[in-house]
Amino acid sequence: MRIVVLDIAASKTGAETVLKDFSEYVRDNPDGNEWVFIIGVAGIIPAAQKVDSPEKLTGEEGVYSLLRSDVKSSWGQRLKFEWFTGAGYIRSLKPDIVFSLENTLPSGELGAKTVLYIHQPLGFQETKRFSLFKKEERHLAIYQYFISKLIDSSAKRADRVIVQTRWMREALLKKLRVPAEKVRAILPPLPGAPEGLEDVPFDEKLFIFPSGPIIYKNHECVIRAAKLLNERGLTDFEVIFTLTEEEAGEKLVSLSAETKNNIRWKGRMERKSLFSIYKRGTLIFPSYIETFGYPPAEARSVGGMVLASDTPFCREVLEGYGNAGFFDPFSPEELSRLMQGIIEGKTRPRTFKDNEVSSGSWAEVVKAVTA
Repeated sequence: MRIVVLDIAASKTGAETVLKDFSEYVRDNPDGNEWVFIIGVAGIIPAAQKVDSPEKLTGEEGVYSLLRSDVKSSWGQRLKFEWFTGAGYIRSLKPDIVFSLENTLPSGELGAKTVLYIHQPLGFQETKRFSLFKKEERHLAIYQYFISKLIDSSAKRADRVIVQTRWMREALLKKLRVPAEKVRAILPPLPGAPEGLEDVPFDEKLFIFPSGPIIYKNHECVIRAAKLLNERGLTDFEVIFTLTEEEAGEKLVSLSAETKNNIRWKGRMERKSLFSIYKRGTLIFPSYIETFGYPPAEARSVGGMVLASDTPFCREVLEGYGNAGFFDPFSPEELSRLMQGIIEGKTRPRTFKDNEVSSGSWAEVVKAVTA
């Protein structure tokens, strides 16, 4: 059986990780099917056998990649593929199943069963409406108001839809009113904690927020909470951001300069170093838009303290976990009070027999796709 996996859009952050992880799984777990990945960035799945045209697929069992960087080159080319040329190109591959990892399906008859994997939450969340008239929000607004319509249409046309969390499934069913039996929630796989993490005393003055430079990640809330702590006379604590000052931008850097030197712009961290801080410090997770919150799940896996936004995705990931506090992501005051409790030693992590968050697997996804 030939399964065409469509993911031209993936090129950075979470989407790239999903594509890489899934392609590695099907490579390492041959199932007698032929997997053909259509991608937009060269080298993103180097394990696949590269072919430059549909005619060069051998028909043998394996994993292949077809590069369509032309589609990735601009929004115009992407929409042309989505609306006009994509269906014909996919049909030329003679698929038995089309599995889209990029949230949308091209318009038109694809000649195969279709499975859609949705991991873009902007059109389903109700927390924030972004503005087309604000430069810093325009890209997100385009996704929220326009790309989301493509996602909605694709979900209605797909034979089966896979999402990562229960809240996404419920939001999709509420918005689109598609049959409940065609939408399945499968948690993303979580790699285990790095080996060799040391048991060290809890540091009540150490906080971390690992995140990219996206508005809804909400770094500003953390910085303003630090300023409020300073106003109460609390200055001896450190908050690590995994951004450089250049990535953060002038607004956030200038705001951080108003604290008592509490913010550290450290840039990207190695996984083991990150988990070490999860284990001995406190994760702050103020993001208000996610499909699935990876950092809270990771910190939970090592028994770390977590201060998380009071949102459906954080509540789901941290369900039943005792070392978690929740705050309104638009209230630095609420966050500062939780941080103060930790700094002053009033709140400390407790030991639980089972810190692991529930985790899905790519095997479940493959089974859902090929069923």
